Amino acid sequence: MIELTSPISVVWEITNNCNYKCPHCRAFQKYEKENIENENKIIEELIKSRVFVVNISGGEPLLNPRVFEIARKLTDNNIYVIISTNGYFYKKYRKQILKSGIKMVQVSLDGPKELHEKFRGVENSYEKALEALIIAKEDGLRTQMNVTITQENLNTLEWNYEKAKEIGVNKVFYRRVVPYGKAKINSYVLPDKKIYYEKIKKLAALNSKDLQVLIDDPILNVLLNHNNQNYLACSAGINNLGISSNGDVFPCIFLREKVGNLMEESLKNIWNHSEILKNLRQRKINQCGSCKFQFSCGGCRAFSGIYEKDEFCPL
Repeated sequence: MIELTSPISVVWEITNNCNYKCPHCRAFQKYEKENIENENKIIEELIKSRVFVVNISGGEPLLNPRVFEIARKLTDNNIYVIISTNGYFYKKYRKQILKSGIKMVQVSLDGPKELHEKFRGVENSYEKALEALIIAKEDGLRTQMNVTITQENLNTLEWNYEKAKEIGVNKVFYRRVVPYGKAKINSYVLPDKKIYYEKIKKLAALNSKDLQVLIDDPILNVLLNHNNQNYLACSAGINNLGISSNGDVFPCIFLREKVGNLMEESLKNIWNHSEILKNLRQRKINQCGSCKFQFSCGGCRAFSGIYEKDEFCPL
């Protein structure tokens, strides 16, 4: 496996604050005041490390008053900036988003109106999500509908594909819910394994030139019996990292195993010297590390623990 000198992409949570009440969220809605010094240090490290892509996330990133300034500083340094939002404030900040240089907009949508609003706990959140995707598309930005697969929406996942096709977004992105944060307490959101397998295989077959279907689950390679060693499945710590608002660094934003903090050491040093990241790259992952699919799958590290077998594995 080729080892990179720095991550290609980073997901950066610029705030934990959010206006929604999702039962699977990795944050616990503790009010947090933004720290400008921390933000500037993280920006500096991202630029110095020549990261290609930064996905600005949260919480709800549009609740951070510096979000557009942060995006502008990154884009001015040739970094491709994505924003992941619930869509509620998108129309309000439409002009600022365009001026900031953001290139792509990702909006979470769980399913039809009743399901989405029950899950998110906010009235009109369905309309706001659709509105954000439509406006972003009108403004010439790349668009992606994000769908977290839970027990709640297992039977409506094809609906998301049809809706994405209807409104003309570029991609629909499915990923398995991770039992961290609230989802660890609200275990009812975890999908039935057997039905989940059937669903992601069907979704993978929907991929077309008109609408790209992305399924962020390495298990799919096992289900489809793909053992291409050149295909990188779980990329945690291999080509991407997660960064929290306080500068903590994780192998991915869902795998909350701290590998360093940018207030204490450089991103380059963390990337090149973390033992945890080295183990992930070498696939030292207990049972998953001895599997024939170790490099084309590797299991979802965030779901079952950093060195354990992925509990969703069908083998």
